[in-house]
Amino acid sequence: MVELSSGRGIRLVCGFRGSILFAILSALLLFASPFRLVADDAAPDVDSVVTLLDLVLDADENTARKCLNVLTTHVQNRSLPDERVQSLKKELGERLNEIVADDANSLRFDAALLTAAWGDANGLKVVRGEAMKATSQEQQLAAFQVLVAAKDKETIPIARRLLGQDKVEPEFQGNLIATLGRYVDPSVASLLLEQIPKLSPDVAPKAIEVLSQRPLWSGPLLKAIAAKRIPAESLNVNQLRRVASFQDEAIQKQFKEIYGTIREGRNPNREQVFYKMRDFLKGTPGDPVQGQAVFTKICAQCHKIYGEGADVGPDITRNGRNNWDQLLMNVFDPSAVIGPGYQARILAVDDGRVLTGLPVEESDTQVILKIQGGKREIIPRDQIEEYKTSEVSLMPDELEKQLTPQQLADLFAFLALDQPPGSPDAKLLNGAPEPQTR
Repeated sequence: MVELSSGRGIRLVCGFRGSILFAILSALLLFASPFRLVADDAAPDVDSVVTLLDLVLDADENTARKCLNVLTTHVQNRSLPDERVQSLKKELGERLNEIVADDANSLRFDAALLTAAWGDANGLKVVRGEAMKATSQEQQLAAFQVLVAAKDKETIPIARRLLGQDKVEPEFQGNLIATLGRYVDPSVASLLLEQIPKLSPDVAPKAIEVLSQRPLWSGPLLKAIAAKRIPAESLNVNQLRRVASFQDEAIQKQFKEIYGTIREGRNPNREQVFYKMRDFLKGTPGDPVQGQAVFTKICAQCHKIYGEGADVGPDITRNGRNNWDQLLMNVFDPSAVIGPGYQARILAVDDGRVLTGLPVEESDTQVILKIQGGKREIIPRDQIEEYKTSEVSLMPDELEKQLTPQQLADLFAFLALDQPPGSPDAKLLNGAPEPQTR
């Protein structure tokens, strides 16, 4: 048994098990609210965290790594008050610097991540090196996230090299690009605009999403569109509405020259599109196998089906496809009926970003949004400057303009089946036309 007392009268009595200590530390930081251990009235504070971490650093490597990672996440996300971060730095700095200075210490990288997150020069030096030479892209991403949080001057050169390295995974590229969205620098726009032509069709939309989050980057994006370097249709309707809302005279002028005026509410003409598309699809057979590929490219950034895709909008394996007409209406007039769990939120963050997504959590302390591509953004309430519910669906209108007629027919041939193509038990939705394999 271990009895642990902090300087504030908090006592923890338990058999030493790393998972227990990690759970306590995680709860303390995640909820950042007073709680009691062993009927003690004192709220846990920085001294308690330091005492717990000292214990696990000496006794359990795996738990120590997890604890360091929890602290790093909270420091880099700014979810801890500055005074708490400074106290942690004061109390833990010397011990962690010893670990960072020891090349043979297995916790060196994890300790460096934490010290770099609060701006320590030695920690940043180690993290920069690991960002480029780490053996796993997971470690590279962890290092890069800390560099962005620390506003490190080497962020853009390192991002360029990471995006251009051999055998880079699309998921890694997407996560790295999303992380760049937190780095407030004009050169982010030039880097992403340079990279977009080289990115896969799955990753390029994530770069557009980041560029459309700030006026600082939306201006260069619009200039690239005006110069025909980026297709105008690369922006979906939610991104268009976001950019159109920026109170910047040059952006407003350029936007209107390219796109004109964007409707804020539901388009009443979409019902006519529904009837037109129903007639078209009735007379145009599609191939469900080809349609599955179209789904992966166009729809899977926000929707799952049969276990594949991103978890942003509804999982359409069992949702929104009770019959053929319901499916068509949900796709071609998505704002006609929006379920309460799928009303998009638009929020302005104090770092200059404007985010659009679906709420996962809306508490008194933070908001968690799912945004395009499946990424989750955690925003403390005290960093939110404006927060509102959108009147329109997060799903863009005008899918019919993004696809060729045959791609459209193929996609709906895929969606019309209640099981994956090739399944012997697959059945057509009620009212759907027969597919045709090519």
